[in-house]
Amino acid sequence: AIHEWDMSESVLPESNEDNMRFMAADINFNDVEDEEAGVTMLAGGSAEMSHFPEDDREIPNMKVDPANERFPFSIVWGPLPCLTWCFPCVGHMGIGDSQGKVHDFAGPYTVNTDNFMVGRVVRYYQLSETEMEYLTAKGNPSRVWDSSIAAGDREYSRLMHNICCQNCHHHTAKCARNAGLKIGLFSALSLVVFKGKSVSVDRTLCAFGPFIVILAVVLLVVLLT
Repeated sequence: AIHEWDMSESVLPESNEDNMRFMAADINFNDVEDEEAGVTMLAGGSAEMSHFPEDDREIPNMKVDPANERFPFSIVWGPLPCLTWCFPCVGHMGIGDSQGKVHDFAGPYTVNTDNFMVGRVVRYYQLSETEMEYLTAKGNPSRVWDSSIAAGDREYSRLMHNICCQNCHHHTAKCARNAGLKIGLFSALSLVVFKGKSVSVDRTLCAFGPFIVILAVVLLVVLLT
């Protein structure tokens, strides 16, 4: 059963509603539904495949456009100043919808769309051919993916941000799992690190250059003492 979301039912504290910057651009909440078990399912998922007609399964545009920060069907990563300089594996994560707009859980009750919290994306992992075939099997891959992100965005726009237990990585993994993909908290990061691509050399140097400089200084001090 598909029902419309009523944002007036939000459990947000009244004082926080004005601060919530959630925006699900081009995504209709009529495409998602929420179950009591806490797992957000797609309207028209495996239980109701008829919501995604066969003739509605067009080939999505997978072209990455770094100049305009467009990363369709991708998990993206960017550095957090100071933290990434000391621990290069630590950074900020987001997820690109079918149009390439990045969605990221940026703070308490705040999910950004097309406004990546740390600025430019440095690394990204685009869904593999097998993963795209899985989305296509469920119906229109763009609609399946966008609905999954919309559900994750809505859930996290109602949550407090916690750097360790409830952060951008959790949000990204949740969106991917909503689509039925087996991508978890740590596997999302490993995909970006080991199977992902760097956007450009200059972005990579800006992200990891400070760490290299700090490491070089530390090694120099150790060698001279």
